[in-house]
Amino acid sequence: MKLNYLASRVLTDVTNPLEGITPSLEVFGIEFQGRVTIILAGIWALVLTASAGAVLLGGGKWAWASKVSHSTEGALEGAAQFKGAAIAFGVVAAASVVLGAIIWVVQG
Repeated sequence: MKLNYLASRVLTDVTNPLEGITPSLEVFGIEFQGRVTIILAGIWALVLTASAGAVLLGGGKWAWASKVSHSTEGALEGAAQFKGAAIAFGVVAAASVVLGAIIWVVQG
């Protein structure tokens, strides 16, 4: 009981040293902020392109195995690759919405 009292007392006496401070790239200048934005946008585009390519490759592999070569094992492998790539593409595409919502909530 005494420990709970001491813990609540300590927690109410502590002040946040970072109160009112928000992260910003503007500290380093507009040119740096622009370069960081361009680099991050380029990386995002490459990841989206790679994941879209993986979806197409998996779908093609799945279709080839089931329609042309009539390979059940190949069709299962292609289906698994397609599904994994489709999920990855969905996560990458949805990340912009999720990150945007988090930033919107945090900035108030």
